[in-house]
Amino acid sequence: MMMGDFCDIFTAAMSSSHPPPFKKAVATRYIMAAAQNPLLERSLQMMECTMQLALSSEDKLVVELSWNVFDAWSANYDHFESFFSIKKISTLLQNVFQNPANVVAMIAKVLERTKSTSNHCYEDLCSTCARNIAGFVEHNPRYDALSKLCVLIHAFPEVLPKDERLSYFCMSLIKSISQFKPPGRPIDVIDYIATVPRVFSPLLVNSWKIGGFNLCRLCLETVFELISAPINEDRTVSLALGAVINIFPGALMESSIEEIAHDTLVSDNTLLNTLRHMINWLAWPNIKIISSWTNYFLDCLDIAERYDLLDRIAMESVPKLVDRLKSRNMRKSNFEVLEFLLKRYQHSEIPFHAILEKVSAIYSSVVTESTAEGKEFLSRFSELLRFLVRLHRRPADSYEPILKLIGTEAVSDDIFESFRALAWMKKRIVQKSCSVLMAKKSFAEKTGLQNDHNTCFLNSVIQAFYMCDNLVEQLLTTKFPRNAVTLTSIQLLFAFLRFSKRSSINCDWFEKEATPSSFIRGNQEDASELFNHLVDLLMEQEKLLPSEHFIFEGFYGSQNCISRCLSCGNEVSRRIPYAELSLHFKNGAALERTTASASKVSSSENSDDARCLLLEDMLSHYFEKEQLEGDCRYSCENCQSDQNGEKFVLMSETPKFLRITLNRFTYSDLVSCKIMTEVNIPRTVVLPLQREDDQSIDVFCLFAVIVHCGRNTNSGHYYCIARHPRIFDWTMVTELDVSTLDRNTDFFVDRWLKFDDETISNSSFDELSSRLGRTPYILLYSKVTDGIFSSSETGLCNLEARVPPDVMKEVETDNQKYLMEIESRNRLFSTRDVKPSKSNRWNNDDDDDGGPQPSNKFDEIPRMVY
Repeated sequence: MMMGDFCDIFTAAMSSSHPPPFKKAVATRYIMAAAQNPLLERSLQMMECTMQLALSSEDKLVVELSWNVFDAWSANYDHFESFFSIKKISTLLQNVFQNPANVVAMIAKVLERTKSTSNHCYEDLCSTCARNIAGFVEHNPRYDALSKLCVLIHAFPEVLPKDERLSYFCMSLIKSISQFKPPGRPIDVIDYIATVPRVFSPLLVNSWKIGGFNLCRLCLETVFELISAPINEDRTVSLALGAVINIFPGALMESSIEEIAHDTLVSDNTLLNTLRHMINWLAWPNIKIISSWTNYFLDCLDIAERYDLLDRIAMESVPKLVDRLKSRNMRKSNFEVLEFLLKRYQHSEIPFHAILEKVSAIYSSVVTESTAEGKEFLSRFSELLRFLVRLHRRPADSYEPILKLIGTEAVSDDIFESFRALAWMKKRIVQKSCSVLMAKKSFAEKTGLQNDHNTCFLNSVIQAFYMCDNLVEQLLTTKFPRNAVTLTSIQLLFAFLRFSKRSSINCDWFEKEATPSSFIRGNQEDASELFNHLVDLLMEQEKLLPSEHFIFEGFYGSQNCISRCLSCGNEVSRRIPYAELSLHFKNGAALERTTASASKVSSSENSDDARCLLLEDMLSHYFEKEQLEGDCRYSCENCQSDQNGEKFVLMSETPKFLRITLNRFTYSDLVSCKIMTEVNIPRTVVLPLQREDDQSIDVFCLFAVIVHCGRNTNSGHYYCIARHPRIFDWTMVTELDVSTLDRNTDFFVDRWLKFDDETISNSSFDELSSRLGRTPYILLYSKVTDGIFSSSETGLCNLEARVPPDVMKEVETDNQKYLMEIESRNRLFSTRDVKPSKSNRWNNDDDDDGGPQPSNKFDEIPRMVY
């Protein structure tokens, strides 16, 4: 029989209308023929024939039989290697087939065989795959094929594209996932739901580790591009993408959401489409994080005052969210968003009334489950409904059906008022010129601190402390005993800074608790002395707690002070705790540039003879050995006499937040002076550690600086430049290589803010250079090697729920008072047909909110593109 006829007969038999038993019999005969050591040419023709059928046929039986025959004819390795050339692999990946999953299976078979027999051939095949795999992903947006491809890449990591191709691959993968269609059979759907996050998420994370933060950001831009498009029947984003998106770093997501919510160039329709997709993703069973990010998005829109958009999303989303509460696997995430919306959308009863007829069915569904989780949900749901019933007062019979379910007991006044304080600020029907009468919270979601009597030294310390994210989170969420007065006071202060709707608050009450008795009210005091006193006070009160030691671990380290006799070598070591590293200017460096010549600083700063110290040199001086000679000889207990000696310091433990103070203030002829020498501050510092015989290092990254302006400690002004210690590329830590670190290595998102009492504005690292009398004084570094920057699942969005209720009640009461103040002022001006004059300071753009208006430029992340 001719070779061509041999293959044609098999193709004809498989393509015929003969019954399955006939086709199986033909396949069996061909499998038996493969065992007779056929010639190379016939093997190649049969592999080509069966491969085309396996890849292109729509008949599942034909695909299965062809695949079995292909396996038999490819058993001879020499024939197999001759068939699968580099060109053949390229062709498979570049063409579009009916069954792309089989393409992946064939390539996996090829790689598995060649890896164990021919390293050279294996490397060539991997390179070919790496060049073509991104195109395959783009043109085959099929779950079955791409899930197998992810498994293949895990088994053979060499096929993962490199450099620019890796970016193309990741973006293509995200776009293809967005086009996934779930399987038809219920049993396959269960596997689909479990497989998507388990298979695709690790591959993307691993790709970001290789490609770095820019690749991660590029992937997020791709996601936003997809979900900002309108939803219609022809084009919709798959729920599978929502199951994968929760792997994005929290800091990146939060920054991106803040940016697009405040960007006036992004239309309401674009934002509406984005939120619609995010709410659709909540239909994915047991999905996490998306609900928190959705709520965070809504809150950012409230701050940006995009109320029309909030109206639209509430009206159309509430019924959809309620319908999903019947499903146990969707209930938690959907209720988090529903509760968030209904507690804040208080100016209309329409969304609430839209769900009334569905409440009974939800209760029936949950009760039949008989689970503790279901009981907890019904308790929260009932409390929400009681609040809404009292809020939207109607005749008693209007709510009779749901009152039978939730009971006639009214919600307590405390709970009602706390929920009322959460309301979104409604648009007021007043003239636009009157709408600026009340200062708004800054776009950075930060509340300033008022300075009524020279309290900038206190404000700058509080604002620097507030940027210690993880420590502040623990302070906010811990229940303190009543006798821990300072701890409870700073907890309340931080709660106001986090949750207050005011642009700035007055903290006179905290000044009394936090400042030393030697401080005189109304005088300018030393910020470093205050910081030391405050930390010591908090640490002492922390001892009242049974197990918490976050203040001590946050700010305190320990060092060994060693004295050594140079005669006998005897050493005495004392372990001493420390809360700051106080660095001196060696030999009174640059005293010629004290405030006595402050007027010359500006002109001399850029001159050749202007001195500039490196912080690393000052740290080295701190650890230098001090010689004990002459009148300062060491009294050696071993020698029983005074001997020449030396003393030095070794770090044994470092705090999570390292505080460094530059001792700029000195006294000359009983007059307070300030050393104006410029200190070049690094973004990253490395401290050596000595623990018994073990030597190691700790790496710290700068996140806050308290700056002093003025001539001495008793005058001038303090302000703070800071950023959140949020990681932007975690691979820099997980794969930390100390040999590649330099002083400019940066681990945190490069978005700096300037806290100048009640004014909060954008800033930059460059503003930390000394000029015109402004000198960095206190530096705060966050330990990178502890990983304390890692985002938790709770994130900023769920912090409110974990703060003690009595603390939140005080904040919410003040927020309600603030809203009433706004209403009162707006009513006052809405009754007048007169616009405020241009000279009115409330109408001054610079004074509108105590700081500059939102900027379209965020330094840490390039603009999201739509």
